[in-house]
Amino acid sequence: MIGVSNTTPLIYLSKADKLHLLKNLFENVHVPTEVYNEAVKSGLSKGYSDARRIDATCKDWIIVKPTSVDLGLALVQNVGRHPGIGKMLTGIHAGEVEAISLAMERGAKLLIANDRAVIKFVLSIPSLFKFKVIGTGDVLETALNRGILAQNDYDDFLRIFGTAAAFVSREPYQGVAARNIEVM
Repeated sequence: MIGVSNTTPLIYLSKADKLHLLKNLFENVHVPTEVYNEAVKSGLSKGYSDARRIDATCKDWIIVKPTSVDLGLALVQNVGRHPGIGKMLTGIHAGEVEAISLAMERGAKLLIANDRAVIKFVLSIPSLFKFKVIGTGDVLETALNRGILAQNDYDDFLRIFGTAAAFVSREPYQGVAARNIEVM
């Protein structure tokens, strides 16, 4: 199964030294160029150690891809069916737009993103987006349930980052997102 990640989940997982969970849960993990730039290039320029870890995984197994799907064009083509598209895009940044576009292009089953605006946007146009959005916490919970992550590591993550950061996707999906991760 292909998963596409936005910036924040990569940063959280890297800070917790848990990027390997993505490799264990997904056949392929893709990130768009802008997400790589946000997580790695920007992070390296600020001296962040998590940026070095993300860079190393991008050189090893995370696939960095430029996007060719023009989300703007897809939205313009759907504006007649969804007149509030412009308002829905409020708060969605370049990396998130590229992550959504790459998920569309690659036929991903899941987009890993912690931003409520992204989740609500994707949920608002199910005819256009054929993937689900999960958060960092859903990745952790699935890894815990599958025995890939120890309970104490799970608890440490929640203690350090908090449940609000980890489970931001819970609100729109009402806690069912973690059950949607299926490993191929």
